[in-house]
Amino acid sequence: MSADSGRTQPREAGEQPVQTSALQTGRPGSRASRTVGLVLALLACLWIAFCTGLGPIYRQEGSITEVGLPHVLIMLGTLAVCLALVLACRRILLGSEPLRMPQRLTALAQRPRMRAYAVFITRQTSGWRPIMRLLLLGWAWAFLTLLAAYGADLYAQAQECANFLAQLQGDQPPYGGNAFTQMDVYPIGHYLLPGHPVFLTDQHNMVLTLVYGMTIMASNHLTGSYDAGIVLLAGLQVIFAAFCCAVTADRFLRGSGTEHVGALARTLVMLFFLFSPFVVFSTFSLTKSPLFAFAFIWWFGIWRQLESGDKDSPLYASQAAKLRPGLALSTLIMLISAKYALYIVLVQLVLALIIRRRQWATILIGLLLPLVLFTGVTGALTATGTVIQGDPVESRSIQLQQIARVAQRNPQGIPAQARADLEPIMDLDNAAIQYTPWEADRVKSSGNQPKLIVYRWRTVTPEQMSRLNRAWLQVGLRNPVIYLDAFMAEAYGYFDPGDPAYVAMSYYLNNGYVQNSGSWLAAWCHDWRNGVTGFVRTWADTPLLGLVARANFWVVAALLLIVARLAAGHWRGVLCWFPLLLIMGVMITAPANNFERHMLPVDMVVPFLILDMVRQSRRARAGELMDRPS
Repeated sequence: MSADSGRTQPREAGEQPVQTSALQTGRPGSRASRTVGLVLALLACLWIAFCTGLGPIYRQEGSITEVGLPHVLIMLGTLAVCLALVLACRRILLGSEPLRMPQRLTALAQRPRMRAYAVFITRQTSGWRPIMRLLLLGWAWAFLTLLAAYGADLYAQAQECANFLAQLQGDQPPYGGNAFTQMDVYPIGHYLLPGHPVFLTDQHNMVLTLVYGMTIMASNHLTGSYDAGIVLLAGLQVIFAAFCCAVTADRFLRGSGTEHVGALARTLVMLFFLFSPFVVFSTFSLTKSPLFAFAFIWWFGIWRQLESGDKDSPLYASQAAKLRPGLALSTLIMLISAKYALYIVLVQLVLALIIRRRQWATILIGLLLPLVLFTGVTGALTATGTVIQGDPVESRSIQLQQIARVAQRNPQGIPAQARADLEPIMDLDNAAIQYTPWEADRVKSSGNQPKLIVYRWRTVTPEQMSRLNRAWLQVGLRNPVIYLDAFMAEAYGYFDPGDPAYVAMSYYLNNGYVQNSGSWLAAWCHDWRNGVTGFVRTWADTPLLGLVARANFWVVAALLLIVARLAAGHWRGVLCWFPLLLIMGVMITAPANNFERHMLPVDMVVPFLILDMVRQSRRARAGELMDRPS
């Protein structure tokens, strides 16, 4: 039963539903495309098996040289399970395996109470407004009892704005030289500091720093505390999260033609968003990644609607035009929230101009315009010395980790020339002491004092930094196994469902910044925070049942669903799923292993990928039946 059929009212302001043919994209691709897809699926399954098999070794800070029979068996078992799941999903996508509810569930669904529930859930998910209302009601307990979640970054952004305001008022905070400033906490190389005092940086994305920091400073001015401003920001993000999830869920739940999304699918989608701990906690976590994730969900849904429309229809151009404001705004929010969004948007722009060039106006307005606006403003501010550029060392986490691991485990393996090139950049002795396999911040000298200096941000020069790649390569040629170990130790957890999160979203609920700072926020449901955090961590550590509470489980699910689609020859829709692969690449190169906030956008689209698979299966079955002779 569905309440979606025939609906014509707007789903977003000014937006009309895009009508699609029931058979569109239902037929499988060519044999060549399916063969290529199968090869990619095999490679993806091998990668997951590799990460899962090596997990027990790297959790003990070991090396790939320690691989034994138990690890090989784990790899083989994981590979078999992944391949079986991919092939099963491929059969579903090809229509070879029709999806039917078990007989008991079918009988249960016919009972009067269940039929009444089906009507209820269909009504409550029949448009983005009721879905948004349902999400806000479902998340209310978390926001009202926990109010906000955050970490060190929020205080750093507030301190930047505090210094900036103090300078405007005629005070002069410490700057440059031997004075320890906010730029030394990150740190930012002093060679990047303008000659005149500047206190706003692009380290955490300048626009977001201004929004967060100035709101908190206004709160401090009006109330004498940061707390009200923090709660206001968290509340606004809850509303934004509900909107993004609602409009995207509506796009995927909306039926067209003879397609219907039943009560069970609607229930499962809503349960995911209402009870997944990493989703619920992200709604009010002011840690930049959740904001990107929710904007991405909105963006993802718009691309899905653009891709599913019949581009030959005379109505398609006008319908696509109505999606331009949402596409542009979601793109801009992504760019504001996370720096790596720049590369995702840029790649998407190139792909879209190749694949959907007939919709060039939508692409230019929705992607190029916000990209030019954002990069133009931030580039001008950093070029003129109004804002301090973020340190490029942030993108070198893997390189620094690899060098530091060699310094710790085989210092004599560093060639003399490489050592001479590296010494002005990083203290190799301290690197050996500070090296931690699953986190690069320590070798980037990030964090508050006291800290051992590894990255020599105070004294390094651009000319010295230019030698880093050469030295890194020389060390790697002498120590390839150690380099592989350093890379895998910081990447494997994202694709090993057996690996507990290094930093879960629950960390932001009850860390020292939340529980011990501020005037009244720390006392608000103080013990309740600890209880909620403890419950979620116990759940995540429970064998089997805990998998669904781990973000990396959903990353693996997303990867398998994508490659199953390719194995079925369904390459259309690349503009929807390819950004997910780019985000997985960002995760691999992130400064820490199995950091849940980096996985949020991938995790949150999994229900939609499953719904899309079901819809593709129905279209494939319909196409097969039409091809049969009568």
